[in-house]
Amino acid sequence: MLQIAICDDEPLSLTNIESETRRCLEKQHIFPMISAFTSGTHLLYALEDGAFFDLLLLDIEMPEMSGMELARQVHQKLPQALIIFVTAYFKYAVDAYELNIFRYIPKNQLSARLKHAVTDAAAVLETQDTQSYLISSQSRMERIPLKHILYLVREGKNGVFYLSSQKEPVRLRKSLAEIYAELPEDEFVFIDRGCIVNLHHVSGIVQSDCVLTDSSRLLVAQSRLAELKRRLNLFWCSKM
Repeated sequence: MLQIAICDDEPLSLTNIESETRRCLEKQHIFPMISAFTSGTHLLYALEDGAFFDLLLLDIEMPEMSGMELARQVHQKLPQALIIFVTAYFKYAVDAYELNIFRYIPKNQLSARLKHAVTDAAAVLETQDTQSYLISSQSRMERIPLKHILYLVREGKNGVFYLSSQKEPVRLRKSLAEIYAELPEDEFVFIDRGCIVNLHHVSGIVQSDCVLTDSSRLLVAQSRLAELKRRLNLFWCSKM
């Protein structure tokens, strides 16, 4: 299910954006789960509590925290999420695109432009979701979007998936080496014999710790630290 967050400090505007978004997606037979917030601080609290969103529609001019700053922090926690700015202020358009914003919609053109922006975003997200890891056994079959995988660890004979989309990890009776061979080698890397990280979710390296977008810190083996830095640098450069 498509998870959407909308943030606007004006209740009437918030209601209009939510109803327009829901209406245009339901015409495409897409039934999203929409969470509404009247401040960026409340949205960030939700993310810290484990909330996950595929798409965020943000106002720019808000008290406490601007939409620009909110977008920067959201990208750190949800690097794969798409962001659409809905605002009355054209002067922010250039800065918005520098933040890698998916679309920029003036509020006075909401009805005309929101439909195309949201349906285009849904199409992009559907393509991303086809890139998945398939868990298949006698008792279960489950598809995990690669973008949701934070990291994997070894637990006995199991590989354990820690995900950005849920609090409970997913266990698979398979070695990490076997799982790694089935993942894109340019996106995942061993940081220890018993741990693989998704480079999409690495926000930095501090001393011997790999810091993830959910603020998790994983210890990197000294023998693998230089390789992690090399791979991370290549990955970041490929996204510029």
